[in-house]
Amino acid sequence: MHDDFRMGAYRGQLPVLDIPAAMQKNDTEENIPLLPWFEAVLAETPAERRKGWVFNPMSLQLRLGRKVRHRRPTAEWVGKIVSRIGEAADIVVEQADERTGRPTKYATAHDLRRSCGERLREAGVPPLVICRVMRHSSWETTRKHYAPGDVQQDAAVLRDVLDEASKDGRRKKAD
Repeated sequence: MHDDFRMGAYRGQLPVLDIPAAMQKNDTEENIPLLPWFEAVLAETPAERRKGWVFNPMSLQLRLGRKVRHRRPTAEWVGKIVSRIGEAADIVVEQADERTGRPTKYATAHDLRRSCGERLREAGVPPLVICRVMRHSSWETTRKHYAPGDVQQDAAVLRDVLDEASKDGRRKKAD
């Protein structure tokens, strides 16, 4: 939902997404920073229509001329559709393993989530910000399942950040 989404007007700051407690499995209201590309999608929605669900897909039953049984698709159903799309697009996440009999694994909704975490990590986004965007209460969950990262890349980011901080400190002393 994006009930309280306001472009650039959240407490005079950058936009965030407010998630009401009733929409959460932990029954806690949450505010998360918006990814710029998601903000762009939401910005296409006129302000007067920014109520209710962000995405409200129409039932496929209507296209087939059948009676609609459910007002809104379940998360499980949407996951199955995303998996079918991944398979139809031949987006292989894991090759089949003849030794174990495991079939080829195609992209799923969770793989999309995982790739978001990995891309944020690769871009140098701080771990706790990634954790917040992914809506995890613990960085350990995010790191383990969604953004394992590369220790060499982490070392490079650490060096770059500290080098820049050192330069800033020298500039302040010179002023």
